[in-house]
Amino acid sequence: MVGPLSDRVIRILKSVVFAASLSPVAFLLWDVLTDQLNANPFNAIVRSSGFWSLRFLCLTLAITPLRWLTGWHSVVKFRRMFGLFGFFYATVHTAAYVLFDRLAGLDAWVRARPLIATAHTLSAIGVDLLRPFFAIGLVALVLMAPLAATSTVGMIRRLGGRRWQALHRLAYPAAVASVLHTYWPLTLRAPRYAVILGIVFVLRVGRAYARRRASMARTEKILSTSAGCRL
Repeated sequence: MVGPLSDRVIRILKSVVFAASLSPVAFLLWDVLTDQLNANPFNAIVRSSGFWSLRFLCLTLAITPLRWLTGWHSVVKFRRMFGLFGFFYATVHTAAYVLFDRLAGLDAWVRARPLIATAHTLSAIGVDLLRPFFAIGLVALVLMAPLAATSTVGMIRRLGGRRWQALHRLAYPAAVASVLHTYWPLTLRAPRYAVILGIVFVLRVGRAYARRRASMARTEKILSTSAGCRL
């Protein structure tokens, strides 16, 4: 069991975690500037940013089970940051795909004409979305967008606790879609993040089942006590 941390320690840890969460971008930029990536550096950026988005999604969903298992309730203060970084890397992933896979593939004369370039890019993206791999990725991004938009304390107050919690359960289908999007073209790679996500789901379902059984037991005890009093 881990005791509660002071606000000062939490602020320091948040600064450290924030810097560490940005480090993948810094390392990617460094690799690009020093020409340390593979023959297709732009594809490496697309792939790396996608994996980091999935990592932060899994980490966000693992916060609550981690709190149950360790008793360290202060860890929940990092959940919002991890979730926002998951969306940040998903946005970087999408922007890199549009910029390096779509815009870069256009002829120079097309890129020189913004309206024509936009039309060609949207058309190419539309064709890509006919493939399940791309469509599932878009679903994941769309599901994550309202979570990021409503992550502030002000939005929690406006929506109310129950509605906010119901909305943020979209993180689970978003994570599933992210796993499918990530591993769809990589059939030979072990789906480690699918395993991690499966463990999180099992813990959440087990916790919900245990709480429901406990609630039913309390209800039965109250009913039996009431019946005994009437007798």
